[in-house]
This record gives sequence, C-alpha cells and structure tokens, in this order.
Amino acid sequence: MKTMTLKTAVIAIIFLVSHYLVSAQCSDPSTIYSFVYNGKTYEVVKENKTWVDAALCAVERGGILIEINDVSEQNAIYTELTTLANITVSNTVAPDGGGGSYVWIGGNDLSMEGNWVWNGNNDSNSTPFWMGTASGNPVGGLYNNWGNEPDDFGGQDALGLSLNGWPLGSAGQWNDVNHNNTLYYVIEYASVLSMDQIDFQTQIKLFPNPVVDFLNLETNGINVRDIVILNSFGQIVKRMTLEEGLTSVKIDLSHLNRGIYFIKMNTKNGTSILKKIIK
Repeated sequence: MKTMTLKTAVIAIIFLVSHYLVSAQCSDPSTIYSFVYNGKTYEVVKENKTWVDAALCAVERGGILIEINDVSEQNAIYTELTTLANITVSNTVAPDGGGGSYVWIGGNDLSMEGNWVWNGNNDSNSTPFWMGTASGNPVGGLYNNWGNEPDDFGGQDALGLSLNGWPLGSAGQWNDVNHNNTLYYVIEYASVLSMDQIDFQTQIKLFPNPVVDFLNLETNGINVRDIVILNSFGQIVKRMTLEEGLTSVKIDLSHLNRGIYFIKMNTKNGTSILKKIIK
C-alpha cells in the first residue's frame, strides 16, 4: 500500500526476484511463534521492545511490523495471539494504556500528531489510515479497529493491539500508547517462508551490527559458499568466496563509507538470504 521511492523499489526488486530472506539476531528464535494466513507468514515475537526497536528488528528479519488491512486479517491475527501464541499477558503491559496488555503493530503518528499511518518498517514512506482523535475519520475508507481512541494521553504515538482490554476499549481493539513502552510485537512477511529459509535465518549469526570496521560471520554448521556486499542501490561493493567447512569469518568493511548495506549469503545447496547491515 506504500508509494515506493526509486531507492526502495530497487531494494524490493532485489528481494523479491532473488527470494532472499533477512537473517537477524535481534530476536531469540525460542521466543517466536510463527503461523501462516492468506499467503503470508507472521511471527509473534515474545520479547519486549520499544515500537522503534520492534520495527527495526522486523526489517532486519526481512519483514515489517504487521499492517492490518481488513476485518478478516484482524480476526485471524487476534485468534492466533490469544489462543495459540502462548502469550503471558502480564509480560507485555503498557501502563499508560489503561494498564492493559498489548502487542505492537505497524501504525504510528510519530511524524505528525493525529496523522496515523501504516509504516511497519519505520522508513520515509507511509500510508495514512486515520486522521484525528477518537472523533476523527478513516483516510480513504481504510480499515481501523480503534477502541474509544486515539486520545494522545500524555503523548501516545504508536499503535498497540489489545490482548485483554482496557477501560476505553475491548480485547482485540487498537489503542494509542507511548512508543517507549516495551511490548511484544508481530512481524508480517510478504510471502510464505520455506523451512530452509527459516532454518538459515535462525542459525546464521552476524555481528556487530552496526559495524565499524569488521563484521563477524558465524555459520553454525551452514555451508556458506560465497558472500556479496551490496550498497543501498543494489550495486556490488565486495565479493568473497569462502572455504568449504569454514565456521567463522571476519569481513573487512573498513573501506566502505557510512550508510546502509546488504549482505547476500549463498549456501552450497542453493539457499540465499539477504541481511541489512549498517556502518
């Protein structure tokens, strides 16, 4: 639903054509509950992060914070959250949200108060879906599921989906809460992930990220054949072939300017992933 810049379109094409998956260590695989709905994979990440950090982790893992576009998706997500994801609601509470329990989804009005947008990857492109407070209006007829909200009580700029209700709303409805709350969150992927992609995602390790001069790669038994570093325009800036059986490697990135890059890793069996790195 977003209008892409040329830069983001190039990145999206690289991702879609090559069927890459971002691998990230921003979340522990043991805390993640995954499910599939309507041709997409979703992950419920049971780790506490601010809205901004949750969006960053979603991007690092190859997805976005979920953007809920209709009542069917809303109902499917809520059912998974409350019946199958095994969430302890007392572990994901927003005190300013009436003391209720929430998970982050991909909406906010961080840029302009009252202008609620879908921006699940927290970039410069967004889709407005609501304007105003609780007495406001949907933008372009887009779906919303507010309680008697939003009200910007004390400065509330991020969107939470309620798990157990609060004084102004019911379980399943949306509430604006302070973006610095640390809550669980839901990631949405554009397609159904394969088991090879999921295995690769959880086993490969890259650190530190952001990187200063050297990036460390630990394969954990994955046979990585070669590595390609791309800049944000999809241009190759470094290429490496790894020795078979290598379990770790230090990648020299000291010659690169500061900015956003992508590391593509190809395995001997043909699986590939793309991970975002920041220098």
